[in-house]
Formats: sequence, structure tokens, C-alpha cells
Amino acid sequence: MRRALVVLGLLLGTLMPASSYAQACDFCGKRIESLAQPVRLAGTWLFTRDDAPQNADPASPTDSWVTLKAPGPWKKAYNDGKVFSVGWYRGEFQFAPELVGREVVVLVNTYMAPMRLYVNGQMVYARPNRVNVERYYSIQAAPLRFKVPAEKVTLALRVETPLMTGVYQLPFELHAYQEDDASLVGWAIWGGELRTIAGWVALFFGMFFLLVFSKTRYGLYLAAALGSVFGSIFLIVPADYLAALVPIKTLTYLHYTGLFGTLFFFMFAQYFYRFFPRANWVVGVLLAIPAVGMAAMAVHENLSVFQLLRSLLFVVLLVVTLAIIYFYYRGAMLKRPGAKTMLVGMLLYFLGALNDMLLAVGAIQSLSLASTALILALGAMLYVSVQSFANTFLENKRLVGDLREVNENLEGLVSQRTAALREKTNDIQAMLQNMPQGVLTLTADGKVHPEYSAFLEQIYVCERIAGRDGMEFLFGQADLGADQRDSLSVAVASVIGEDAMNYEFNSHLLVPECDVQLASGQRKSLAFSWSPIVGAGDVVEKLMICVRDVTELKRLAAESAGQKRELELIGEILKVSQEKFQAFMESAQGFVAENRRIILSLRGGDREAVNLLFRNMHTIKGNARTYGLLHLTNVVHEAESSYDALRKQDESEPDTSRLLAELDAVQDGLAEYARINDQTLGRKGPGRRGSVDKFLMVDRQQLGDALGALQRVDRGSLEAMRSAIDEAEHVLRRIGTETLEEVLAGLIEGLPALAQELGKEAPVVRIDAAGLRTKSQLGGLLRNLFTHLLRNAVDHGLESAGERLAAGKPSQGLIELRGRLDANHLELVLRDDGRGLALSRIRARALENGLVEPGQVLSDQAIADLIFLPGFSTAESVTEVSGRGVGMDAVRDFLRREGGQIAVRFLDGSPEGADFRSAEMVIQLPAAAAVTA
Repeated sequence: MRRALVVLGLLLGTLMPASSYAQACDFCGKRIESLAQPVRLAGTWLFTRDDAPQNADPASPTDSWVTLKAPGPWKKAYNDGKVFSVGWYRGEFQFAPELVGREVVVLVNTYMAPMRLYVNGQMVYARPNRVNVERYYSIQAAPLRFKVPAEKVTLALRVETPLMTGVYQLPFELHAYQEDDASLVGWAIWGGELRTIAGWVALFFGMFFLLVFSKTRYGLYLAAALGSVFGSIFLIVPADYLAALVPIKTLTYLHYTGLFGTLFFFMFAQYFYRFFPRANWVVGVLLAIPAVGMAAMAVHENLSVFQLLRSLLFVVLLVVTLAIIYFYYRGAMLKRPGAKTMLVGMLLYFLGALNDMLLAVGAIQSLSLASTALILALGAMLYVSVQSFANTFLENKRLVGDLREVNENLEGLVSQRTAALREKTNDIQAMLQNMPQGVLTLTADGKVHPEYSAFLEQIYVCERIAGRDGMEFLFGQADLGADQRDSLSVAVASVIGEDAMNYEFNSHLLVPECDVQLASGQRKSLAFSWSPIVGAGDVVEKLMICVRDVTELKRLAAESAGQKRELELIGEILKVSQEKFQAFMESAQGFVAENRRIILSLRGGDREAVNLLFRNMHTIKGNARTYGLLHLTNVVHEAESSYDALRKQDESEPDTSRLLAELDAVQDGLAEYARINDQTLGRKGPGRRGSVDKFLMVDRQQLGDALGALQRVDRGSLEAMRSAIDEAEHVLRRIGTETLEEVLAGLIEGLPALAQELGKEAPVVRIDAAGLRTKSQLGGLLRNLFTHLLRNAVDHGLESAGERLAAGKPSQGLIELRGRLDANHLELVLRDDGRGLALSRIRARALENGLVEPGQVLSDQAIADLIFLPGFSTAESVTEVSGRGVGMDAVRDFLRREGGQIAVRFLDGSPEGADFRSAEMVIQLPAAAAVTA
């Protein structure tokens, strides 16, 4: 330990600012006779921190410039201790005449720093530049390609970095350009691809061990998981594709947070020696202070503080790594499995970190090895963790073998019990035929089976029941509503011939009782009991229905009919969460109020108003049916049917009194539900959230896929078990989720009809969800949102076919929806290829409504945000598509209640202050709302 402290003191000494030194400039007049071999450029260059454009001019004086080693840190250039973020390198070269006009490549690594290269005053390379189509080379040696313009060439390199490292590491050399230069490929793989690929592998393994920890609660897997996740941050964040999305300076600060993962290396090592709980807190704080502090630089930059924190972080890393190496050394002495592997990995990690510290302070000129060393350390940790997991699996496999014999005996016993149970079931079926009760079965084609109880003929006062259509026979003269009758028929059809689980899902739709008007004129009240007859393969072959005549009982219960109805309504209400019920009531009452206003002003031939009546009532019925409010569904269905008939009539005057009477019935039904909910149940109020995250409606096929993957696996093959676990995990992640295409399918299918109403061609809709799947409980929210957004896109965004053709566009408009999921947000972006947002129209309407003062100057963004104000609309009149001023206001309000937000984002290419600007709607929701497939 004493030697370690001496070495540490020497390292701290190297971190102190060095005094300025003067020495010859190696590249002021450098003669280059041949490019057969790469020309090394490592050495002293002219350098200045004065950031002036004329620095690139070969004729500009360099009297005030100093000399500086490259690669090497900037701190040694001046002795005043000032920190700066921009530096210029300059050198002069004399090329042989035969080299003039040749293409060359300067290979230089400035580690995540923007840079520009000037050749004889002309810029030949700049990064970042058009990052959507050019690689950024953020962590690789960038190949700066140009032609030698003359025998005398002045190279000027401008570098901007808060690290004060400039040209950071080797290679720093000049190549003759070759299309198949394998060395450039090698440097690219070493400096970039290897790092980012390893980072993603570490991230995925970290997620895997988090899952293992959630099942085993063994802390070693948690330490391995968090160490891998944080290590992946240091490896992935500098990647080229992230630099195309996030400012490179922000990434430079943020990627240091990944080194906080050394804390979990420290905790992992204790499983091989002994535990130090207090030391974990100390190490955590010592690592968190510089890591969090440097991350904060992305928000508030302070170069002096950053340099101090960066030095502190490296020192703490070296000290903690020495402690980790000691733990593994003691673990190896104690013969702990995996300790030797980890000792080698952490020694390499320490040497890599030490190399990079010496490189950063200019003590050596070499390659950066920190990321490679971290990859090796992570690889060792993941290897040892997998070994531990595999050993546990093998032990479990042995236990499974011991239990197999017991299971075989149990399977035999279960088979015997199953046979006995079937025999008893047959006996019960025979007994039911002799009971004073109507019994029949429905076959796969919906017909009545020839074997039915004789008592059934007494109930229905008829003969020859066999072979008749079951639904028509049982419910043809029943007092069921049209909606309930349709639901019953669909439920029966979806049960017979399907898996028994379908019966469980649809049993609530099977009618328990109803009143029937017989052909003899007699009216009876009948009760029905439904039972599936399950055959081989757990498939429902028939439905058995027991019918009881409860007319007398119904007569005796007539006096309590009001209480019974109230109990039924209470049962329906209690099946719906308080929040959903209140939201439904508010929405339905709003639709009813709007329909009342429309009916009172309705005139013959006003088809838009009739369509709006129908749409409102259809929405109420759909929501009521979704929540199982069956009494209300039947009443609403009658009103909806009247609106549907009205749409098909000529321009005769509507029967306003009848329409109002039907609407009053709907209003009374809503009032009855509201009274029971508020007064009887005392559930008045908005309710509370959370239930939707506790329970999921699960597709049985998804469960079957996951179970089948585990049942089919060869338990003797470790690789097969791993594959099965991966497959099952992939399936389970999809449970309770839907693709955006599935969620929005109904809305998209309705767009052609909407476009036809507006006199436009049906738009093309493209969805690029990048493999996203949204939580099923989010479906209602998304459908509500995109009902408004898609209608706005067709109504306000896309032009008519004639206008589009005149503007050189296809006659069909294009609507695009993109989805992206990161660690914090689900982002949905909607855009169309119309003329853009009508800013001048929005401003004019805002002036009319007094929202903007005459002469007041607003930015385009501020004008665009006016569309979210309550009641704001640019439509000239109210139509069934738009004009009521509730769309975008409702969208933003609903998103806020769900923890999300929406904003207008302008696209590039449209000038500030234009009448129309291309824009897109950006929706953000919490990341928990979706998963990746």
C-alpha cells in the first residue's frame, strides 16, 4: 500500500499545470519526399488559444504563437493557469513536386471535439457538418481527406473541446489516399465500432441480470447489472449516431457519468472477499460528486470546475480500482470461484485507466486504452456472473431430475382422477334429463341437439324442438334489445368450436334471464344457465343451456323490481373504476347537451347536423358498452337507430318531439346511473388512478407462446435453455401491449370517408413505430388524441387534389407518424405534407377574439401555441369535423392529466414570419407507456 500511495502522489503531481516551455517547431517547414509509408505527425506544432478566423491564413503572423506537443494536453502551452476551450494548431510542409495533386488523408483523433482543417487557408473538413449523411467520427481517428494543392502547404487545425486535450492520441499521421486502405478501417473499428458494440452488449446483459436479480434477490447479479448499465453509458454515449441527435459538448459531459459504475465493480468484488457496507457509501459519494458535477456541466458550463472534477474522478477511480484489485487478490488466495478471472480483468482496467491519465496530462503519447480496458473488465464480470448463473441452473437441473419420478407418479394419479370425474359428469348429464327443468345443447352450427329434456316442451308450449336454430328458438320472441341480442349471438358463435378459455372471456355476455312472448300468447319469464361441454384438446364442442320457468317468482318479486334494478345498476357501476365512470359520465352528458342543442335547431336536409347527432350517440353507446353499462346501452341504441334512419331519409322535416323524447330517455338513464353512483355508493368525485397498471387483459395466444417456448426446450442443453428464456422474455414483454397500427387502425380506416366529406382524396398514412408497442390501457388515450389530430391534418393540413397538383405535389396527401422510445419519454411525432400551419390565419383570428393586441409582435412559435387555447378555432363555421374549438385544447389537457405534453415544432426550410410554415406535432408521454418489441 505504501508503494501505491507513492505512485498516487506522483500521479497527482502530473495533474498540476505545467509551465510554458519553448522548443523548436517540428512541423514548420517539414519536408515530405514520399508517401509510400504514413508520415507521423506527432511532435511540436505552432499553437494558439486566440480564436481568430485569420489563424487559417498562411500569411497571418505567428509571432504570438507558442509551440506545443501533439498529441498532448493544452495545459502545458501557457503558464498562466487559464482554462480555454478552443485551440489552433499550425504547421508548414514542403511536398516533393511529384506529390502535388495527390489525394492524402490526415488521420487525427480529437476525442468528441468539433474541428476544422484548413489547407492553405481553405477549409477542407469540418465536423459536425451535415451529420445526417456524414459520419461524425466523435471517438474515432477522423480521416481528413484533401488534395495537395502546391509544394508548400500550410495546415491549420481548429479544435473546440472542454477537455483541453486537442489532438488527443495516436495515430496522428499523413497517409496517401487509397480506397482500400485497411489501416483506416482498423483504426475506425478500434476507435469506435468496438466500443459502441461492446456498450450495447453490456447494456443488454445488464438488463438480463436485472431480471435475474428480480427473481433471485441475489445482490451479486444486481451489482453486475448496474455495473454493466453504467459502463455502457461511458461506451455508448460518444457514439456517432447520438452525436447526430444531441450536441457533442453535452455528450462529452454526460458520458463521464458512466464511470460511476466503478462503485458497482467495488460492490461486486466484495462477494469474493468480505463486505464493507460503510465503505460502499463512502465510495459512492466520492464517485458521485465528480460524476454528477461533470454531468451538470451540460446545463451550466464552468471549465475550471470541470477540469478539477475530471482530475478528481480519475484519482478516485485509481484508488478504488486498487482496492478492488486487493479484494480479488484476497479472494484468489481463498480460492473463491471467479476471483482470478476478475483479478486479471481489474488489473487490465487499472493499467488502461493509468495509461489514459498519463496520456491526458501529456506524460506519454499513446493510444487511449480506457474504453478497451473497461470492455475487458465488464467482460470478466459478465463471464463470472454467467458462470454463477449457469452453476445455479445445473444444480436446479439436478433437482428437476430428482423430482421427475415423483411427477410421473402424480401424472398417473391425475389421469385416474380425470377419468373418474368424466364418469361422474356423464351421470350428472343423465340426471338432468329427468329433472323438472328444460335442458338442451347447441351444436357447432347453432342448432338444437336431438337430445333435450321433455320438460323444455312444456316451458315453450311446443313440439319438435330438435334441429331448430337455437338463438331463434330461445330468444326469437324475447324482450332483448337489439344491441344485447347481437352481443349474445356473437358471444355464442365465438365460444362453440373454440378453446374453453374463450367461454370464460365471453360468459358475461350470455343472457341469464329474459321475458318471452310465446306463440300461444302466453308471456313467461325464463332463467338460463350456460355450461360449456368441453372435448379433447380443451375445445368447447357444445353449449348446454338449462332453462327454468321463473314467471311465478318474477311475479312475486315484482314489488321489489325497483330495488332489483338498482342492485343491477350498482353491480354494473362497481365493475367500473370511479375515475373511468366519472370520465364517461362527463363525456356522455356533454354529448347529450350538444345533441339537444342540435335537435332544437334542426331543419330538414341538414345532413351535417344529423351526422353529428349520430356520431355523438354512437360514441356514448360504444363507451357504455365498453364499460358494461348494459341498461344504458339499450336505451342509447334506440336513439342511435333513429338518427341512422334519419340520415337515410329525404329532406323532410324531422320529428323533433320524438327525437327529444328519445334523448330524454338517454338523459334519464345517465341521471339514474349518476344518482346511484353519487348518493347510493358515495363515489362522487374524480376517483383515483393506478388500477390499470395492476391488471392486464392478456391474449391467451401470447401466454401460450411463452409457455410453449419453455415446455419445448431441451433441458439438457444450456444453449437451448438460454434461447428459450430469451424467447419467453420477448413474448412476455409484449403482453398487455399493442402496436400503434393496431391502436389507430379504426381511425385510419375512417380517414377516406372524412376526406370525401371535405372534397379531398384519401391520404396515405405511414406509421414508423420503430418496433414500439404501447400499453393496452393507453389505447383509449391515443385514440382520443389522434381522433382530433388526424382530422385536423386532413381538414386543415392537406390541400385539395387540385391545389396539390397545381403545387407540383401528388394528388394524395401524406400523413406520417413516427414513434421513438428512450429512457425518459415515449415520443410520437405527427406531420403531413400539406402547405403547413396557417400562421397568418391564426394571428388574424386571435386579433378578432382579443387574444392579441393590435401591433403586438409575436414569434412564430408563440402564434402556433395559440391553437391550444380553449375555444380557439380558425374554421369559418362549425362542421362535424372542426370548428367547435375543443380539439387541440382537449388534446393538451388530456395529455397533461396523463403526465404528457404536446408541442408544435417547425421543420427546417420555412422562413420565420411566413404565412404558412411546415410543422409537426410532437407528443411526449412517460416512457412507461410503451415497450420495444
